[in-house]
Amino acid sequence: MQHELADIAGSQWDVVVIGAGINGAATARELTMAGYSVLLCEKGDFAGGASGRSSRMLHCGLRYFEAEAPVRAFGLHPRRLLQAMTMARAGMEARHEIATTAPEAVTPFTMCFPVYPESPVRPWHLDAGLALLKTLGPSEPPLEYRRITADFEARLPFAKDLRDRDRLQSIATYREYVFDWPDRFCVDAALEAEAGGATVLNFCSARLVERGPAGLWEIALEARDGSTATVGARLVFNMAGTWIDGVNAGAGEGSTLPRRLIRGTKGSHVMVRLPEAYRGYGIATLHRQGMPFYCLPSHDDFFYFGPTETPFEGDAGDISATEADIDFLLGEANFLLPGLGLTRNDVVLTWAGVRPLTFDADQPMGRRSREIHDLSADGLPGVLAMTAGPVMSHRSAARTMRERAEAMLGRPSRAVVREPAPWRITKHAPRLSEAEPSGNLRRAALRRAVSDEHARDLKGILYTRTALAWRRHLARHEVEDAAASVADLLAWTPEQSAEAVDHFLAYQRTVFRAGTPDRSYAMPTSTGDMQP
Repeated sequence: MQHELADIAGSQWDVVVIGAGINGAATARELTMAGYSVLLCEKGDFAGGASGRSSRMLHCGLRYFEAEAPVRAFGLHPRRLLQAMTMARAGMEARHEIATTAPEAVTPFTMCFPVYPESPVRPWHLDAGLALLKTLGPSEPPLEYRRITADFEARLPFAKDLRDRDRLQSIATYREYVFDWPDRFCVDAALEAEAGGATVLNFCSARLVERGPAGLWEIALEARDGSTATVGARLVFNMAGTWIDGVNAGAGEGSTLPRRLIRGTKGSHVMVRLPEAYRGYGIATLHRQGMPFYCLPSHDDFFYFGPTETPFEGDAGDISATEADIDFLLGEANFLLPGLGLTRNDVVLTWAGVRPLTFDADQPMGRRSREIHDLSADGLPGVLAMTAGPVMSHRSAARTMRERAEAMLGRPSRAVVREPAPWRITKHAPRLSEAEPSGNLRRAALRRAVSDEHARDLKGILYTRTALAWRRHLARHEVEDAAASVADLLAWTPEQSAEAVDHFLAYQRTVFRAGTPDRSYAMPTSTGDMQP
């Protein structure tokens, strides 16, 4: 990294993008393809925040109409209805774009919404919502909506586990999708930006210093190894997600105290194995506190329940599901599906993330609408920030940011005429448990993560770039094999490799914890010194 920063010290860029979550990486890709000179900086690793910890849904947008009393909620607040319709349309468009251009990266399933007499969502709400979605968005892929009113167990094999089946009025079903691997969307967007000419730096923080008389922002860069450089930017896109306010607050003299943009809400999930009867299905409802709650398919016979939604303040890095989160999720899962009788021992792994929603003093949980903020009035001219951009709409977000760049900078000086480049999604790496010859393929994928994809630790290799650790908790010997596969590329000594393995296992146990509490394992803190 020291040599990389030395090479760009004093350079000038059309746009510096701060934050390589999915929206920042996609924006860097879009700008580069349009011909702008782009520097993409990320203080940690790609997809290190909400992008890698989402609920992994590519949904149709119905959830934007879900409210405890939708007629009253939207009737008294027509602006919210307009926002819901706008977001629902974007959801349908994103569903169409990704499901038709990257079908290998998403999994279709039948979502089922049970309705009881006391349900705040009435059958006609679902009829109206799905009908409205059909008019708002593309017709492909089809919603395949139907409402089942009898013979539930014969038509939906998992229905035997539902609560109060004698009181069940109907089950609405429609087609939805989950991302198999949202982290990989982010990594590939960053790599495509780099292939198109952008400079991409992860593990490198960026700080706004001041805007000079020529209209260039001076930006101070600092890598994890301590090396530094200063660059100039005509335009800065703050795409740092949950950390947007911190980036803005760090600006130098000449700016007022920037207004608050982010309302963080924490979402936790638990993953369990479910019987064969659940294959191909998911379940949607409102939990007993009135917020959306899902049972969603992951891989093989694994499913996950979530999310929670609680206000969050502080640093969102490496947060995890708490004891209270796990108890709440299991409680709601068992209330929805008492036939399963889930316990802590059934929880294979958990995860949590913080949604960077739009701050609104009148909405304690923030606004879900994706918004672009021009910070000129805050003393930060030439700085734009994006809030509440979900994973699923990252492509339209990137196009919107490119349009803003064109409006502020004009056409790029090195503009090229290109056909829109297809988005590339890397296929899943083979599982660690597979026998040879897939072991050779596995080792090649692990090494490629370091040599070609900017990975610098086992977390980045085994979670972000290969998704191997997302499937289940890995055993020590598997992690040791992974470390041995890349040790020469990262210049790790045997001692550093052993420390990297210990650090990963601690991270796996504490951040992606299983259901049973484990207080015997302390997280090592010195691994930052082992990177080349």
